[in-house]
Amino acid sequence: MGEILDNIFPTIANHKANKVLCKKMHPLNDGGENTGPTGVQCYIDNADELSIETLKERYVDTFKTKDKLEDKAKTNVIGITISITLIMGASGTLSTLNRRFPSLVLSWITFALVVVTVVYMIIAGLLAIRMLIGENEIYIVELNSLASGGTALRDDYAKCIFMNQIKNTIRNNYIFTSYKCIKNSLIVLFVVFILMVIPVNALNANNDKESKYSPQSYFFLFSSSAANYIKENEIRDTAEKAMISTINTPGRNEKVHAFGIADKRII
Repeated sequence: MGEILDNIFPTIANHKANKVLCKKMHPLNDGGENTGPTGVQCYIDNADELSIETLKERYVDTFKTKDKLEDKAKTNVIGITISITLIMGASGTLSTLNRRFPSLVLSWITFALVVVTVVYMIIAGLLAIRMLIGENEIYIVELNSLASGGTALRDDYAKCIFMNQIKNTIRNNYIFTSYKCIKNSLIVLFVVFILMVIPVNALNANNDKESKYSPQSYFFLFSSSAANYIKENEIRDTAEKAMISTINTPGRNEKVHAFGIADKRII
């Protein structure tokens, strides 16, 4: 159930995950005070064997990862452009569906589907923008550490690597959530598309055709003079019985569904 809700409301799962990551970046002690960030060496058993050059390479990699994530975010901003297109064409889509399915309940359902599609796309674009604007913080090695070298530089590299990696994970969560919103939007949009292309008119035409030629459907026709004569002489029941008798005549052409009475033979 939790996985289903996360897929429907991906922003909630994104918020929870990033909240946990932020706590790792700014851990608190038992007294509620910020103890400051740790470094990657806290998670490595033989951290002392890592050379400064190795730490420097890993430090540079964190910036490369950041750049790649930001490039993906810029691509996802296109979701807002798609949303504007959907909004502009929403009225036409709803009108088409209302004509095809003249039902109040179904009209509201299709309206909700179109709104959900647009909302998902907008959220996808806003998440990408939020990542680019709100998560652009980076951590760099201090000049004092570069000047001191040794253990101070090692610890500073380890701390910056740790902080930048968490920031990149947060950025990745935003991108992942943005893609999830786009996926959900496309799924809902596909449902709307299916409703628009269902051959309802063909089905209705077949039903009308079957109804038109149904053996139980007959038409009784009267000429004007015959109708006046029947009315003046009050022989309507006699006329109807005569036509019913004609319908039940053995060997009658089954394709004929119209019967009537005229004052003279029509050739």
